[in-house]
Amino acid sequence: MILFFKEHQTYIIFYYFSAILTTIYCVLAADIPLLDVLYVFVFNSFILIVFLSCKYVKTKNIYELLKNTFNFIEESSLDQGDTFWGKHITALLRKQYQLYLRSINQINKSHQEHLIFINQWVHQMKTPLSVIRLQLEAHAGEPYAHGISEETYKLEKGLNMALYYARIDSFERDFVIERINLKALILDCISKEKKLFIKNNIRPKTEIDDTIEVYTDMKWLKFVIEQLITNGIKYSIGKGKNLTVSAYRKENFTILEVVDEGIGIHPKDIKRVFNPFFTGENGRILGESTGMGLYLAKEICENLNHKIFIESEVNRGTKVKILFNKIQTKFITNT
Repeated sequence: MILFFKEHQTYIIFYYFSAILTTIYCVLAADIPLLDVLYVFVFNSFILIVFLSCKYVKTKNIYELLKNTFNFIEESSLDQGDTFWGKHITALLRKQYQLYLRSINQINKSHQEHLIFINQWVHQMKTPLSVIRLQLEAHAGEPYAHGISEETYKLEKGLNMALYYARIDSFERDFVIERINLKALILDCISKEKKLFIKNNIRPKTEIDDTIEVYTDMKWLKFVIEQLITNGIKYSIGKGKNLTVSAYRKENFTILEVVDEGIGIHPKDIKRVFNPFFTGENGRILGESTGMGLYLAKEICENLNHKIFIESEVNRGTKVKILFNKIQTKFITNT
């Protein structure tokens, strides 16, 4: 209503200005009785009000469109009335909506082709990596074998991260919720990283009861835990340090903790460590951080309805917690 009056206020002012001048002329020059002039004035005002009211009723949809915001893009293609402007605005919005759908479909197609390319490329790269590993086993005693093995490990980690990053957008089509023994999964992850533990003189410790089980997707959670363990080792300096993985039950949660005794995270960086491509002060010091590990860990945990938190103190270490909601995971499994 307010927009309607704002649009027609110039017209209304001009109309009454003209009517007042005509009234004055009729009273002063034409010698028409004042009562008759007022009657004509009121009658014309009534006609104006009826005209504006009818016009508002017909164009109300347009003014509501201009006043309100869309909650869904589909609302832009709704009918805006059968007036001249209503028909043209409806046609324009529907044309824009069709262009929007066409653009979205093109973007989705390009994105899907990109994902297919990344998946195929990663799997193709894993084949020569497997060949390199076999060659290294055959030349295990050679001086160069150890260095090549380390670089092969880095390549494998980078390829896995690229693969999981590409798959995160289609997460809902690539996960299976099942009951997982947490200790067995953690021991498997630690065993996979045993060479990294030995190289950096880090001692792994586990404090997990054999009976603790959680509902999750093993593949995705395993990737998250491997990221946390790798980060814990990477940012632990010196010798004789420990990396502790523990799990316990608290109220309606099962809590998994990964605790290192490394260099810690600066307070100004702690709130941004889950942002994509954020390396922070530690990443600039070490120079090997991609800034994607914790970002992917958070995205995966959110998709699995888990919660992830991080606490850290400079030169004392970092603690990462993953919370598994027992009520929520049971509901997912039952449904």
